Amino acid sequence: MPKSFTKLYAPWRALLLLLLTTNISAQQMMVRSSNAPRESSTIPLRQILTELETRFNVSFNYASSQLENKFVDNKFERVAGGNMETYLTKMLTPLGLQAVKLSDRDYAIKASGADVKAVAKAVDQLVKGHIIDDKGTPVPGVSVHEKGTTNGTATDENGNFSINVTGNNAVLVFRSVGYLTKEQVVGSGSMQVQLSTDIHSLNDVVVTALGIKRDEKALGYSIGTLRGDEVSTVKEVNIANALSGKVTGVNVRSTSSDPGGTSLVTIRGQSSLTGYNQPLYVVDGIPIAPAVRTPTQPVGQVVVDYGSTISDINPDDIASISVLKGASASALYGSRALNGVILITTKSGSGVTKGLGVSVNSSAIFDQPTLFPLFQNQFGSGDREGSEETISDATWGPRLDIGTKHVQWNSPLDANGNPIPTDWVSYPDRVKDFFRTGSTFTNNIAVTGNNKDGSFRLSFTNLKNEGIIPNTDLKRNTLNLAAGYNLSSKIKVSTNIGYTKNSSGNRPTFNRGSVSNIVYTTTPNVDIQQLRNYWLPGKEGLEQFSHVPGSTDNPYLVAYEFINGYDRDRMMGNVQIDIELTKNLTLMGRTGMDLYSESRESKRPFGSVRNATGAYAIGTEFFREQNTDFLLTYKKEVNTDFSFSVSAGANRMNQLGKSTNQKTESLVIPGLYNISNAKAGTVLNGSGQSTKRINSVYGMGQVSFRNYAFLDLTARNDWSSTLPASNNSYFYPSAALSLIVSDMLGIKSDALSFAKLRASWAQVGGDTDPYNLYNTFNFGQDWNDVKLANISNALKNNKLKPLIATSHEFGADVRFLKGRIGVDFTYYSTINRNQILNIPVTSASGYTSMVTNAGKIGNKGIEIGLNATPVAGAFRWDLQLNYSRNRNKIIELMDGLTNYQVGGAEGIRFQVKEGAEMGDMYAQAWETVPDGEFKGEPLLASDGTYQQINEYSKIGNYNPDFMIGFTNTFSYKGFTLNLLLDWRQGGNFFSYVAKNLLSDGRTMTTVNGRDPKSGGLTWIDSDNNHRTDGMILHGYIEESPGKYVPNTNVTDPENYYGEYYWSFNGRSTFDASYVKLREASLTYNFSKKTLGRIPLGNLSVSLIARNLFTWTAAEQGYDPETAMTISNGSFSPGVTSWGLPYTRSYGCKIGFNF
Repeated sequence: MPKSFTKLYAPWRALLLLLLTTNISAQQMMVRSSNAPRESSTIPLRQILTELETRFNVSFNYASSQLENKFVDNKFERVAGGNMETYLTKMLTPLGLQAVKLSDRDYAIKASGADVKAVAKAVDQLVKGHIIDDKGTPVPGVSVHEKGTTNGTATDENGNFSINVTGNNAVLVFRSVGYLTKEQVVGSGSMQVQLSTDIHSLNDVVVTALGIKRDEKALGYSIGTLRGDEVSTVKEVNIANALSGKVTGVNVRSTSSDPGGTSLVTIRGQSSLTGYNQPLYVVDGIPIAPAVRTPTQPVGQVVVDYGSTISDINPDDIASISVLKGASASALYGSRALNGVILITTKSGSGVTKGLGVSVNSSAIFDQPTLFPLFQNQFGSGDREGSEETISDATWGPRLDIGTKHVQWNSPLDANGNPIPTDWVSYPDRVKDFFRTGSTFTNNIAVTGNNKDGSFRLSFTNLKNEGIIPNTDLKRNTLNLAAGYNLSSKIKVSTNIGYTKNSSGNRPTFNRGSVSNIVYTTTPNVDIQQLRNYWLPGKEGLEQFSHVPGSTDNPYLVAYEFINGYDRDRMMGNVQIDIELTKNLTLMGRTGMDLYSESRESKRPFGSVRNATGAYAIGTEFFREQNTDFLLTYKKEVNTDFSFSVSAGANRMNQLGKSTNQKTESLVIPGLYNISNAKAGTVLNGSGQSTKRINSVYGMGQVSFRNYAFLDLTARNDWSSTLPASNNSYFYPSAALSLIVSDMLGIKSDALSFAKLRASWAQVGGDTDPYNLYNTFNFGQDWNDVKLANISNALKNNKLKPLIATSHEFGADVRFLKGRIGVDFTYYSTINRNQILNIPVTSASGYTSMVTNAGKIGNKGIEIGLNATPVAGAFRWDLQLNYSRNRNKIIELMDGLTNYQVGGAEGIRFQVKEGAEMGDMYAQAWETVPDGEFKGEPLLASDGTYQQINEYSKIGNYNPDFMIGFTNTFSYKGFTLNLLLDWRQGGNFFSYVAKNLLSDGRTMTTVNGRDPKSGGLTWIDSDNNHRTDGMILHGYIEESPGKYVPNTNVTDPENYYGEYYWSFNGRSTFDASYVKLREASLTYNFSKKTLGRIPLGNLSVSLIARNLFTWTAAEQGYDPETAMTISNGSFSPGVTSWGLPYTRSYGCKIGFNF
């Protein structure tokens, strides 16, 4: 562990020990020692018996009537000895009671002198049960009460309960918010209870900004919510992917099908032209590190994605997720909430059954590569159809599988050392044969404890993943502790601490030189299995065995010797105290930290194409964020009509980031990976450090009138260290109104069950990255013994202003037919101004660009949520449909600037123009016929080739027209079937992979014209070779001024497809529409009756699948969802470049508790 991390780990370690000590103390109080003093002079006998049951792991059977008005003197309890039976006798005898031992752990309490045989008729009966909802999901926190008594308990987080009742005829009453109250006779054996949703319940509680829980009906803005089981049943290694299709307005893009890869999440479109568009993630009230980090290019051309840090959050530990989509919802988080907020609340021991509980969840998921480009297998390697030069990475060679023989890459040698021709056959499965079925095994165990004084939950999760590329993996161990303790009736302390250890021996790579690049471009006549032994015999570690020596690496060499490993230690957590100062006044104080330390190592062997003498790189990355805040809240119910609450608080955020790197692209000794082994003068060093601070104050107020009209007002002011002193303070307010129309008008109709209108307005400010105010020197690579320093090409600006986003939102929530149908509609509009951009400037200034405020972007859209229960009863069918549509517009840039390039990749430019949209993609254009009947058609040169012009034309936009998520849940008795369809319509993506494969003749599209059988023309080339593979490019030639005739020039397939596809990216741009069966799960919850004597609280088994079915409009074998490449150290959406193939995942999951 790095020293810097160890130093920061020390206070956490001390805090953890303190908390564990406190927790042990709390547990000791839960099983109160006989020497512990009592506040009152007497203690109820029932209470002492309950504590003894926990302390000595025994069970007491008694009739409730026997313990009525039975108390034990406080002083007597203090002199009790350690022998429980002696203690029982001394305690019970004065009360006229006696304890009778029935077994090793069971005792009966009876009246002194009563017949022991009659005890069984009078004692209470211990009843255990399990509570589920309409969908078969366990319901935690349900109040379980024996009717007519004060006897009660609650279900734990897995829906289990146990309670002593007066007999078989006792009636239990089950109550929980959002469900209809239910009464059920105990009977004999365990109980399986199903609660029905209360369609009239409007008090769903959601977690909002600053972790405050609010009634959903009181909110004047839209908020998306997910239960923990909605992200943990069909597990994703990266929980960001679990949001796809489940929340309106949320768009998830993955960089690849690799489970450990990065995913980008945008909420209601892009808010920044060039900046960070990711939401803020908040875990248990504490903002955490940015989820998306810069990908790295350690050595060579390949790029390594080390994944999102948000994937460190374990799905099994999540209780709920709230998505704050609009500025009104997220304004209290300040400038960092410009792109929305995702609140994650983890599980705790609060609300579970008293005593100790254990839950176990295990899953096994397998990833099967299923979607590949449509490779051609009819023509082999070579430069042209009639050529005998067949040892090549080109695929313009002779036709395969017709009984011919040719010299090949693996031809044996005759006695004279000449290669012997071998069978010219294809290997159609060469690509599939290289990839393997990936796997992810996850095991989680959690222990909970709870009593009236406190609670805790301690969980451990182990995850092991093997990727679809051989020798790639991911390992993760997570330890989480949540604990709370009531110091008194008015003071509560709580903490959440998590530690995650991520490691990988090797991460997959992307872009040129990656495994996918090599495997996809392997010619059809190569049996890839013959490349498994990737060293030449006798030259191991020095020279590789390749199918194209000198130009292409062996893919197995890349998989097993091109190593990109990493280790990441991460800790996040908080300590919070809640104080009830008066009946109406409370104070919350909290401090939290998120920090991680990561080390990386990349190795390249001798003999590789790019690094003949090997390469080696190491690097470290450190990040720490500390947040300290407080909130003072006053609540008052003025009368039956009015109530209000006001709050004031403050926050300080400190960030520190550090990085170091060293690399060499030439080693001395093969196989010795150490910077000391670098060839003299080849080591490159680098390091960086950044700090940032934001101080904030905020306030909010809520007013309620007759519980149907709600007004929310908030205000916040931030002071950011990254802005100049004259402009570093920015204020932003918000207002939201919620009106329950059905209550206001007194509508009590089954047809219209509920109607709500809402409206909100808000402003949110934003700052910039550190060190954008003044130009400073950066150290460069030394020149011999001279230290060099340089200044950035971008002119900094010490007059920057904060960017401002102003948002309006209107919505309605209407429910019909007793709540069987519900429709939620939202319209929003947001204007983002004062964008902070790098604007090009004249080179005469000495700089290439200047940092300044410019640009105004508009986003507007609609979101529609539909919920319905078409069938209710023993068989139940629930459906949920989410529809999202966002449109953005570049309203203005700045005076004198109407066109601005914000990025690009693989020949594609992302440009913004006034009046255009974000996400527009541009590619180099070609000359077209200017007028006449062929206007707009390609205008070719006299030799029949395309003519490029120095202009770029729009070829598409990577944003979708709309997105739909459609969830269907079917439940019958213990079975639950859940299906989620994810539909993205419209938008475009450019495939650099397709461009390469098409222009090199590797796909089925390029088969035409190769020989007479496939339509090739007879022609004579420039070397007077008679050929039968002629083709004619589509287009027109200017025969004379203003007169255009069809092209008749004949060329070969290599030039034809090279010109047609390589020169013009628009021809490799496709429709990005797709429909995926995103999730499918079939779960069976075993009833108590089925479990019988098995000592489990509950048991569930699930068959699970992800991406089981996929339809794409492109139909080219490329996954539009992973249209994301890595260029110039950043992710570029809308472009695919040598990523991993699409995968289908399936597996099983089992969960139980006791």
